[in-house]
Amino acid sequence: MKHLRLTLAWLPVLLLAGCEGYGDPDNVVLTTPPPQQFEPIVMDRDEFEAAVQVMPEQAITKAEKIYIKNGLLFINDVRKGFHVYNYTDPANPVPMGFINIPGSTDLAMRAHVIYINQATDLVVMSYSEDGTITLVGRNRDVFPSMPSPDGTIDNVADDEVVIGWEQI
Repeated sequence: MKHLRLTLAWLPVLLLAGCEGYGDPDNVVLTTPPPQQFEPIVMDRDEFEAAVQVMPEQAITKAEKIYIKNGLLFINDVRKGFHVYNYTDPANPVPMGFINIPGSTDLAMRAHVIYINQATDLVVMSYSEDGTITLVGRNRDVFPSMPSPDGTIDNVADDEVVIGWEQI
């Protein structure tokens, strides 16, 4: 038992001693970061804001998240917008239209108010019982700029917004 205690007492010292001399702070080699593999897709701020509109139904190109509430089904078309369906009969959803909102990825609803993230902004829309969806307002720069898939962030002009990334 005495040998076990002695070994356990010296074990941290031996482990820490093995760390001594690891790396030489005077001989550090700095490397250039790897070339960026993604390029931002940007929109002019005015064009970005004006793009939000309800349009006729469209084909889904790349579906992501879905959201169902109050008899409505929303399907996110990645960074393009939301397809809206009347979902009162789940066996037969009826297309109602498409909310064109570049840079969008998610939404939430409360009562008859729809909150959509549009890249850096929070867009507020409302819908009525007749299925009309209207833009209510926008809060700018609520969310941080969208980083690339490899985690880099590209600096863009103040009047531009990153709505996605493409591989180069």
